This record gives sequence, C-alpha cells and structure tokens, in this order.
Amino acid sequence: MNIKTKTWHLRTICEVLREVYDLTEGREEVTDKLQEAYVMAKKMDAKLRQYNLGYGDDWWEEEMKSVLKEKIKLRAGR
Repeated sequence: MNIKTKTWHLRTICEVLREVYDLTEGREEVTDKLQEAYVMAKKMDAKLRQYNLGYGDDWWEEEMKSVLKEKIKLRAGR
C-alpha cells in the first residue's frame, strides 16, 4: 500500500498500529511491542488533549481509567 494514496489526515497513529497488529498476528514479540506502542500513543493523545483543552485536575486519572478499560476490551476481543 502506497502511503501517498492514503488520506493521511483521516488516519491516526492508533489506526496504523492496529493495522500493523493485524498483519503480524501470531508473532508474539511484535504484537507485544505494538500493544505497548498503542497504549503509549493513547496516553500521548490524552495528554495533548489535556494541554489543548485545559481539563480539570482529575482529568488525567479519569483518562487513564478509560484507556485501561479500552485496553482490556481490545485484549478480550482478540
């Protein structure tokens, strides 16, 4: 797939990581690293949104809970 043919402004780093994860299914070393990168990307996105939108003091803790729930849901679906 040629990156120039994709509409890059509609894609996120998390979407790309999910696609790579699907392509490497069965290779535990790679999928473990992809899961780690996915969580890191979600945390980075959450923190950047916090900086941009000026959320309250408890925002980060709530976001971490949300990310953890999503991670558990993804693992259960695989």
